[in-house]
Amino acid sequence: MDKFTLDMDELLSDMQSLQVSALSRAALISPLVQGRTLGPDCAPFAYSTTDADSENDPNLSNVSSSEPDSEPPPERHVPNLKVTIGRSQEAGRKVDIGELGALVSFRMFEQERERERRKEVARVLEERQVRVREADRLREEQHRERLQRVAEEKERRAREVEVKLLEAIREQERAAKEFEERNNAEIEAENRRLAEVSEQLRRKDEEMKRKQAMFEAIRTHQGNFRKMTDVFTKTLQAKAEYLANFGAQKKSVQTVVKAFEQLLHGVNASREVTQQDVERAVEYCKQMEQINAEVGEILNRIQQEVADRQKKEQEQAEAQKQQQQKQEAPPEVAPPIPQDTPDTTAPKPAPPPNPLAAFVSQESLAFYTEIKSFYEQHQAAVKTLLDDASMKTYRFSCQKAINTPVNAISAVSREHFLDKFTKLDALLSGQQVRVGDQSVSINAHPLGRTYCTMLLAKKFVSQADTAISSNQLAAFPIASIIVALWQKYPDFGRFFLAYLHKECPYLVPYYLPQLAGQSQEDYLKAIGYRFSSEGILEKQDQYLKRMTGLARLYGAVIVTNLRRGETTPHPHGLECGWKWLCNILNLAPLPDICAT
Repeated sequence: MDKFTLDMDELLSDMQSLQVSALSRAALISPLVQGRTLGPDCAPFAYSTTDADSENDPNLSNVSSSEPDSEPPPERHVPNLKVTIGRSQEAGRKVDIGELGALVSFRMFEQERERERRKEVARVLEERQVRVREADRLREEQHRERLQRVAEEKERRAREVEVKLLEAIREQERAAKEFEERNNAEIEAENRRLAEVSEQLRRKDEEMKRKQAMFEAIRTHQGNFRKMTDVFTKTLQAKAEYLANFGAQKKSVQTVVKAFEQLLHGVNASREVTQQDVERAVEYCKQMEQINAEVGEILNRIQQEVADRQKKEQEQAEAQKQQQQKQEAPPEVAPPIPQDTPDTTAPKPAPPPNPLAAFVSQESLAFYTEIKSFYEQHQAAVKTLLDDASMKTYRFSCQKAINTPVNAISAVSREHFLDKFTKLDALLSGQQVRVGDQSVSINAHPLGRTYCTMLLAKKFVSQADTAISSNQLAAFPIASIIVALWQKYPDFGRFFLAYLHKECPYLVPYYLPQLAGQSQEDYLKAIGYRFSSEGILEKQDQYLKRMTGLARLYGAVIVTNLRRGETTPHPHGLECGWKWLCNILNLAPLPDICAT
């Protein structure tokens, strides 16, 4: 059917070409024809064949090319008949019959050629249709043969598939049997492996518990060691006049403290602890306990000697007084009158005057010295952690765990306030605190607790400059958290006072005098002034603004109420405020600092 449609399209294309050819020939002869060429009144037409026409006419060119050696066809003689058409010969028009006959003959010739061409086209179409039918027949036969071959191939493959299926079933049964045997063997092996893993986990758990117990033992001994060193330090501070008698003990303490710090540093660096480390910690604690016992014995002996010496001096003084009385009394005079008898209970001589009485009271100076010594002692101990380059990341995490909640303290809501306190309390209590995508604990380093406590106290004091100096009400939420932490961690409060006294000595109160040989810059730094990196002194109003913020923070701490249900007394309450007020009123007013 497709072949037949293609032949018809070619036939129609040939017919269209024929029409175009006829029209093109008509266009060629149109300049030679005037008026009508058919009918009684047509114009005479002279038919001539020129060389140019022969070249342009494809029919003539084909004839000439196909028969180059044939003679030209004989000329057909057409009588020159002229017919007069009309009523009269004069009025009529003469028509040349010869020319018209030639034209008619040409037209008949063209029609004959057209009929022959159409017959040829019909014949060619018939042949093509025959070929198409033959091709269809052959195609149908080939299709039947192909279907037959496909059916045979399908049957053959079905037989092969059946054979392979039977073989696969047998192979599957064999594989299933092998798999079952292998699976049973693997199950037995897995059971043995699980038993071994369980045993390993049990041993590992026991090892972890043992290490945890040793870590806890190290921490316990560390706490005991720190308490004993505090006892030693406080004893020497309280008995500063007897320091010369404790030279050997001081050296021993320095040696033991250094050895204990090395032990803690090694444990922290390796993250491992052994039984030998625990035994060494126990030994260091025993040595420290023995040193404190020696100090106690020495103090008791010194105090006994002092008591004996005082008693002896008192007896000598009484004997001298009695001897002096006997020498001064005249022999003839009666016994002295009772009122003239010297009183044996005369008052002791007055203590020497305090050279710093104009700058600080004796009570405030003692408290200031105690807080300063406590700070310097722990600052020297923490220096080991500060100088350890491997703990830089740990120090940064601790700083972030402190700075983030402290900077966010405000009286927005009770929940917000408790959240900040809970985070800081968790850090100081040794819990794991989340910092970004990591966790940090003060127990990760033996000096972590001291470092974080000092860092937190310093951060709270710095809030007086950054927040309270510009916003007075900001002092109260900050002071509330300071008091709550001070109740649970007394060392935090002592560090807070140390940093507060360092930034503003007027809160002792203490008017620091300029010492002999002390430069002006060092003296200004000692009383709280700050210098830029270029050595430029800050302006007076900036200094006074910071001092005001520190005083407001200190006052807010004193007047802050305790939390609900809290039974622990206020760590630095109103009695401390009255004491400070009395001490500063006993001093001369200081310009720009006191009201004048």
